Amino acid sequence: MSSSSLQTVLITGANRGIGKGIVTVYLSKSDVTVIAAVRDLESISTKALSSLPKAKNSSLITVKIDSSLEQDAIAAVRTLESEHSISKIDVVIANAGTSASLGPVASITAEQVLDNMTVNSLGPLFLFQATLPLLQKSSQPKFVVLGSQAGSISAMEKAPAPMAAYGSSKAMAHYFVRKIHFEHNDIISFAVEPG
Repeated sequence: MSSSSLQTVLITGANRGIGKGIVTVYLSKSDVTVIAAVRDLESISTKALSSLPKAKNSSLITVKIDSSLEQDAIAAVRTLESEHSISKIDVVIANAGTSASLGPVASITAEQVLDNMTVNSLGPLFLFQATLPLLQKSSQPKFVVLGSQAGSISAMEKAPAPMAAYGSSKAMAHYFVRKIHFEHNDIISFAVEPG
């Protein structure tokens, strides 16, 4: 089977939680190349990914992407092209995220807001920009962001948890993915709320 007929999926935050679950599901399908993007290639949880069951003609590639670092996504794409002969990506799932600080608007610090924004908002933006050329080579490209009800303006009354830094960072991520939808009508893009 040629590499162009395989489905290629990239998932960030792929070595635990929801990300690992997504990796497991895609590896259980035939003819899929799963790219597991993680912060630490040497961690026990990353190394454990290689023992996940794989369906016929499916394979796993691990790459380093720290979502807080713009250059990581760029370097990962270069590695995928040069070392793994990846010529297209069909699905990108921006799963990596943080909810490092809780608190109401009156008490959050700029540092807490920036920490959340860097990973939860800019991380998906960096990932989209780096993977865009490979997404555009797919016949049905998809860019998915794991969002959150905490980032919904209209749902704020129903979810009054003190998550100002996290919620605002997810609202920005929702905005970016919706904007991608309108700016790139060749790419299916949307946010999903896993909880």
